[in-house]
Amino acid sequence: MNMNPSPRKSTLPPPISILVWVLVSLAAGAAGGIASQPGEWYAALSKPSWNPPNWVFGPVWTTLYVMMGVAAAFAWPGRGTRAGRVGFALFGLQLALNALWSWIFFHWHRLDLAFVELTVLWVTILGTIIAFRRIRPLSGHLLLPYLAWVTFAGVLNFTIARLNPGGAPIEPAVPLVGVAAADCAPWDGAATSIYLSTSADPSGPPQLQLVVYLSGEGLPGRRIELGRQEAGSGIALHCESASSCTTSSAGVIEFASPAEEGILAGAYRVEFDDGVVAGTFRATWSRRVALCG
Repeated sequence: MNMNPSPRKSTLPPPISILVWVLVSLAAGAAGGIASQPGEWYAALSKPSWNPPNWVFGPVWTTLYVMMGVAAAFAWPGRGTRAGRVGFALFGLQLALNALWSWIFFHWHRLDLAFVELTVLWVTILGTIIAFRRIRPLSGHLLLPYLAWVTFAGVLNFTIARLNPGGAPIEPAVPLVGVAAADCAPWDGAATSIYLSTSADPSGPPQLQLVVYLSGEGLPGRRIELGRQEAGSGIALHCESASSCTTSSAGVIEFASPAEEGILAGAYRVEFDDGVVAGTFRATWSRRVALCG
């Protein structure tokens, strides 16, 4: 009698199958990634305070694409079944919709249409999960984080579309340059004033002045919502001449992480009575010292 137990058949898909499906999923992500560079337009949009920083999206999406590929590899042996045929048709469709969303949102600037498309994508992912689970439960479970993230993305897309009504692209103004200097807040706390214009010539009045109620070292990487008389907020002034300036307390400034010493850069979107002013800026730090308090 043969006392050696027969080897168990592996329940894991072949490594080549996992590799192929992961690469297919990543390729779909790359196709959408061509259009999804945030750039000036996205930076100038009004976004909710809970909007994740840009660096979060890359690692999250890469992880989700890998999980998609592994899920497809586990379901592949059942491709000949009815659930398999439906599941892989939906899987291919959701990959196409995933890539298309980036083009609709980031390239064509259609926030409203992007939300509609994302809703269709959500339904397609749910259908894929149901079909894959009938082949192998683990395949469906691997797609649940993807469905959760797209749910969050849908809420974020809807919120951004509501904050930027009309879905039309916000044409950024000519990039502004100027000087950033230490200043004082109305209550004598620390503040920073950024004097900007289309020319680096400091002799004329600033075309736009951004006043943030924080010291300069705390600004890089921060998102500032204007309108409150407290630290971490601020105001903006739009000037046609030295004696003609309009004040706004509605808008947002997003400061870039420091890339060069002595430079303060970022994007702004400020609402004045005569319209929205939006774009990017780059300011050189002044040595001026402000004595507050």
